[in-house]
Amino acid sequence: MKKNLIALAVAAAIIAPVSAIAADNNTDNAKTGPVVFGYAQITGSQQFGTGGPEGLVFGAHRIRLGFKGEAVPGVNYFFQYKWDGAWQSSPLNSTFHVGAIPGAASGVQDAYINFAFIPAVQVQVGKFRVPVGLERQEGGNQLMFIQRSMNQSLGANRSAGAMFHSPNVMGSGLYYSLGIFDNHSLDGNDAFNSGNVALPLGAGQNPVGGILTNGTGQYLLGGMVGYKVGPLLDVELSGARASAAQYTGVPASKAIDAWNVGAKGALMGLKYMAEYSHVSSYQGYEGVGAQDWYAALAVNLHQMTLTPDWLDIEPAFRFERFQWTGNNNLGGGLNNYTFGVNYYVNPNNPYAARVQLNYVVPSGGAQYRANYVAGNYASTPANAYLYNTLALQFQAGF
Repeated sequence: MKKNLIALAVAAAIIAPVSAIAADNNTDNAKTGPVVFGYAQITGSQQFGTGGPEGLVFGAHRIRLGFKGEAVPGVNYFFQYKWDGAWQSSPLNSTFHVGAIPGAASGVQDAYINFAFIPAVQVQVGKFRVPVGLERQEGGNQLMFIQRSMNQSLGANRSAGAMFHSPNVMGSGLYYSLGIFDNHSLDGNDAFNSGNVALPLGAGQNPVGGILTNGTGQYLLGGMVGYKVGPLLDVELSGARASAAQYTGVPASKAIDAWNVGAKGALMGLKYMAEYSHVSSYQGYEGVGAQDWYAALAVNLHQMTLTPDWLDIEPAFRFERFQWTGNNNLGGGLNNYTFGVNYYVNPNNPYAARVQLNYVVPSGGAQYRANYVAGNYASTPANAYLYNTLALQFQAGF
């Protein structure tokens, strides 16, 4: 009952000021947009030392198409569709299916409305990223490396809910996000998506038409606070919690807790980023925890005036260590060393067209490889490489 009252209070706090301000602005129906945007990332990759057939394989890593704009002054919308891991025709037309490669999926990536009448207290509703993790808030077309770090396994990805936020509170450099979501992540490969996470649907008549009509009183709560000093430094602390299902006969905990601290910045062509992530009761299982940390550095030679406009290249390196903790036999420490080079076709619009080359060298992955060969894929964190891997990615967007 107490949780339900809290949820109703949050909803009332969102609706009341927005409705009042909207009434004041009802005479102005001006709008901008929609702006159409999108990008595609085409990859060629090969692993070495697998003990089986090896060769170059091509695929579509990420394909995005979306619309964004202003419905009326102070009300913005954002919609984005995704095609991930598309290596054959079927994943382009459906989500997971029999015979699909792991990670091949399509569907609505983001769909939300943002009310920005009060810049310091904006309200966002819909499906979007839960505010956990610094790298997780970056677009897939702006990453320093082809793959995100392994800490994607320890966050909450996206969910449906409502969030108070501000990207820059009164011009101070401070920013925050605080959201309440349905008690699970809508996307996989994270700490809040499994059959052991409490389902958000309650009793009674559910749904009616296309509307979900009753919940369980269990919620995923996520929040982030941070501080920016221009491009020089961006530091954040974030976390999330959700209820576990506690099924009979399953060693389940009461809640899943995840938190993250990160920092990134850039100075005269030097780019740097580091994060530490931790989760307890991973996907709702008692005794299964994990932690991850990485440090990454890139040197843009063009921004350092060492190369001409037509040769905007950027060597990069990342060291990352992932480790399961608690009472389990999933695996010990797994290290990934990623050596990369980024080439930007147009320095004035760097992410419109670029080429990325990565070579990843793992260490400490013997147990993970044995589990993977045996069919225990769950022990391998998202974005982890278990064999030496060469990856080349071509990107174009608008």
